[in-house]
Amino acid sequence: MDIENDIHMTDERGRTNADDEDDEDNEEDEDLVEDDLTILTRAWINERGAPDILEYEGAAIENLMELVDFQMQRIPTQPALVANILKMDVDRVKYLVRSYLRTRLSKIEQHARHYTIDPVYRARMSQAELDYANGFVDLGDKHIQRSFLDQLPPHLRDVNDSGIKGLDMVTKPDLDAAVFCRVRSNVGEFQFEASEDPIVMKRNNLFITRYSIIRNLLEDGKVELI
Repeated sequence: MDIENDIHMTDERGRTNADDEDDEDNEEDEDLVEDDLTILTRAWINERGAPDILEYEGAAIENLMELVDFQMQRIPTQPALVANILKMDVDRVKYLVRSYLRTRLSKIEQHARHYTIDPVYRARMSQAELDYANGFVDLGDKHIQRSFLDQLPPHLRDVNDSGIKGLDMVTKPDLDAAVFCRVRSNVGEFQFEASEDPIVMKRNNLFITRYSIIRNLLEDGKVELI
């Protein structure tokens, strides 16, 4: 019996793990070929560290859930030891998916109105998340409307008003929050602050900075949050 093939969920369907032994001094960055579990784990960590909602990793989740279903069908036919290891592996993936989705839902609840108004954030959410956000906003509007807005003059009932002394009633994520990040691929010279000299960002370098500064690098996959 080939136990290794039985218990490694992410290797069974021919996916290749990223090479963890890259030379730090190598100027030529190697292409990273990652399995779905690695992709979702990184997305989960990034999601927990970023102040705003990130791109939804729908393909990785779909592939992993298909693999979970496949392994669940195999568990009853395996010896006790292999079955227990498979179940642990399945539970680990389920926890990762649940935590990833709960993190995103928590962010949606904090700034639901902003995410449903901004087309960039609307495109980042899955259809289920977008429906949840719209429903969350509708329920909130109905609640405050019945609670006190109906008692106010008509010109004070707009919950989206942003013209009162520059105050915006729609809460937004703090894009200037401090984050820790690790460089995944050589970036070269990068300007962190306009008043500072450029800094060379090399693979595996660690930085603490404002999220808004490295936001584009995160979206391009050149850095990851930690």
